[in-house]
Amino acid sequence: MLASEKPKGILRQKEKLVKKIENLADYCGLSNRRFLPRAFLIKTVSRFSCEKRIMYIISNNADGGENAKFDPYYRQKSAFTTIKILDHIKTALSAIGQEATILTEVSADYARYDAVVVPGRLGEVNPLDSRNVRIEIKASLGLDLEQLSRYLWSPSPLILVRVITRHVTKIRPSEIQPYVSFSLEELSSKVDRLLSQKGYTVPGTDCADCPNIECPHWVERSRKRRTNVVTLPDIEFREDLTLFYRNLSYVAERTALLVIEELKVFSSARKQTEEAVPHLKLNQFEQQKTELEIHGRK
Repeated sequence: MLASEKPKGILRQKEKLVKKIENLADYCGLSNRRFLPRAFLIKTVSRFSCEKRIMYIISNNADGGENAKFDPYYRQKSAFTTIKILDHIKTALSAIGQEATILTEVSADYARYDAVVVPGRLGEVNPLDSRNVRIEIKASLGLDLEQLSRYLWSPSPLILVRVITRHVTKIRPSEIQPYVSFSLEELSSKVDRLLSQKGYTVPGTDCADCPNIECPHWVERSRKRRTNVVTLPDIEFREDLTLFYRNLSYVAERTALLVIEELKVFSSARKQTEEAVPHLKLNQFEQQKTELEIHGRK
């Protein structure tokens, strides 16, 4: 397979999976909703091994069993980190005169990105363009690999930030396409089993907090209510906060550097294309001129 064909193959797999997810929603009676929760459906299918639990959650619009209450400190820390990192990206872009648009909480059928940096002005952008730079920010130690796996379905570069561990790395999905293809194919097969009512019941780990109390494998201890607020002891809170502030400026600077590197790659490629095919600019100018003339006659 040619290198240029590989992204098309991934795209076809992704479209195939989304279509099957829509069929699953229709099968479970969710298609009459004004807004089809594709991201929720794909996340549910991907997150659990027990396919009986998956069908119960989707068919009954049930809670997935992950609703532990956390100290709002974690949410506030994440929001604060995002603001500081994006502010520094804007400062860095302004310093070099690089034109770009920054979007937050960008949704796709299968994901929601913390931030996306897009080449061009606000009125010209496509938030799901493959030339964009996506940013996922983890202010604390948590790292959801299932979530990250879904983010790899988009071909654009992904910058992953973990403040506490001082990690900032750029992931190119094109470099791990065999895994991306494998992941999409396995999820597609999983949805096929759900649609054909041949899903596997997998007792064990997934029984914890399972909402299906009618299942013969459900036990009361796995239904223990999680009403506690998860907090840190004083000394760990101080260490966490100190480390957070100590690392924040570094990860902000590193993230801005990687974003600018990617935007420069795009700008360089576009310039080379325009120089190689100079008539493109002329054609664009002639098209704009024609549109103005038509508009003037109207």
